[in-house]
Amino acid sequence: SWIRQLPLRRRDGSVFMSASNVGFVKGTDGEVQYIFNIFSDITEELARRDELAQAKEAAERANQAKSDFLSSMSHELRTPMNAIIGFAQMLEYDSGLNADQQDNVHEILKAGRHLLELINEVLDLAKIESGRIDLSLEPVDVATVVADCHHLIQPLAAARRIGLEMKVPSGAVVRADRVRLKQVLLNLLSNAVKYNRDAGTVILTVAAHGQESLRLTVADTGPGIAPDRMAELFQPFNRLDAEHGDIEGTGIGLTITRRLAELMGGAVSAESEIGLGSRFHVDLPVGSPTVLTGTADAVGMAGMGGATRDHCVLCIDDNPVNLKLIAQMLGMRPGVRLITAHTPDLGIELALTHRPDLILLDINMPGMDGYQVLKILQAEPRLKGIPVVAVTANAMPRDIERGRAAGFFEYLTKPIDLALFFATIDRCLDTGAKESP
Repeated sequence: SWIRQLPLRRRDGSVFMSASNVGFVKGTDGEVQYIFNIFSDITEELARRDELAQAKEAAERANQAKSDFLSSMSHELRTPMNAIIGFAQMLEYDSGLNADQQDNVHEILKAGRHLLELINEVLDLAKIESGRIDLSLEPVDVATVVADCHHLIQPLAAARRIGLEMKVPSGAVVRADRVRLKQVLLNLLSNAVKYNRDAGTVILTVAAHGQESLRLTVADTGPGIAPDRMAELFQPFNRLDAEHGDIEGTGIGLTITRRLAELMGGAVSAESEIGLGSRFHVDLPVGSPTVLTGTADAVGMAGMGGATRDHCVLCIDDNPVNLKLIAQMLGMRPGVRLITAHTPDLGIELALTHRPDLILLDINMPGMDGYQVLKILQAEPRLKGIPVVAVTANAMPRDIERGRAAGFFEYLTKPIDLALFFATIDRCLDTGAKESP
């Protein structure tokens, strides 16, 4: 038999597409006696296939446009936030401010960081819904992640005299994305503190849940949630506490938490009693303890003291406000001399002339972007061994992955976190000093 799509003609002369199965029948003498064509009209089916293909292509274009928009929006929002949060961090260390002025600075930082949190949450939700969030699932030591979270949540809890208890058995390992697991726990812990009573308690426990899962539970001693409102907890942009204007939030943190857990093969659930508090459970697959990821973060301000010898740092950025901020930050470091370039060409020229110990490089610049500059620097033998750090508002996961793959020593995103910035500077200058001839 012979199967093909063939154009056939109807009695009225119109042409249609057919799925034809052409065969033959042989007689007793072995000769072909009959030829037949079993066919069906597939014109409408082909039209539907074409419509589906066009719809898929349109959806892919829309998804790409959405991704491009998110990337652009993230960059455009982070650039001014870098100035707001960056200069406010500088003012924190100005001993000339009186108490009221210091309080004003803290309010600016609080508002700026809250705005940054909102930006990140909205972008995260959009990435999850568009399927453009990348996870690296591997065995993760729960105690390590919990220690990181405890360090970050402690100041928030201490301000309201809320006790934190972290009960994590040794050897507890889950299969998860370490960064996203930390995000999930931080969201639950921060909620447990925000919606708790003063001098209350937050307890995080880890226990087996069935044969193949671990359950991480965050319990608080807050007012609790009415049973008829529990179903609203994980609805995006639905804040059960909206009537309490003193508590900030977007109403999408729990939505992101649940969806991230599901993407890691787990689940999130909640239970609550009025007057007794709430408990949020995160169930995740048990991971093999043979290879554990990560160690506890220990980023602090200890690096503020500076290096023991003079260092030259080159910063290449087309934004004068960013250059001013970097200059003021490094001005707090004795023994560091900064030279700046507002164009890529000037930056390359200064790098060859001064051979700095470290180069800070923006990505989005006119004429030549940071990746093109990096390639030129990497190809120059005279600059071998000099660490190049990206300092950029390109903060989407694919941007960070691309930056690391390109060969940046570190990839810092704006707004700049002062503690992380100084820790990175210390590490880079130590590395550069060791590699110098």
